[in-house]
Amino acid sequence: MLATVGKPFMDIPGVVDGSAHAVRRVNLQLFGGFENASVWYGGWTDLLGNIALFMPLGAALYVAGRNLSGIKWGLGGAMLIGLMVSLCIESGQYIFALGFSDVDDLLYNTVGSVLGAVLMARVGREGQTKILRRLGFLLALAAVVLLAMVTL
Repeated sequence: MLATVGKPFMDIPGVVDGSAHAVRRVNLQLFGGFENASVWYGGWTDLLGNIALFMPLGAALYVAGRNLSGIKWGLGGAMLIGLMVSLCIESGQYIFALGFSDVDDLLYNTVGSVLGAVLMARVGREGQTKILRRLGFLLALAAVVLLAMVTL
């Protein structure tokens, strides 16, 4: 998620042109990424990338909601919190001119949260612990790689 908000500050040759993302624009056309993409796979990259980005969040939210001792939530809570996190990211992108605020991103991110929660619901408690540990390791590894790419 850090890479999503930090794109205007990153220049990775052939991958990310930071200056192209330092804009303040709202796209309210549903599935507009498929019609307005600069390359044929742009809409698919947006769809699959946003879903994959939010699946770990949905998985973690589902487990947290099941294990908290006061307030408990399940799939619906994971979906609602995923939607709210996505809305905060898209609002922040608009307010601080950090990229395109897109209704597609809200939908894809919410779908990703739900898919992560549904997949986690199908796993036993022991499996959930293993998955969350691996996700934590991958998150830390991704942060180190991202930091290395930005500082180069």
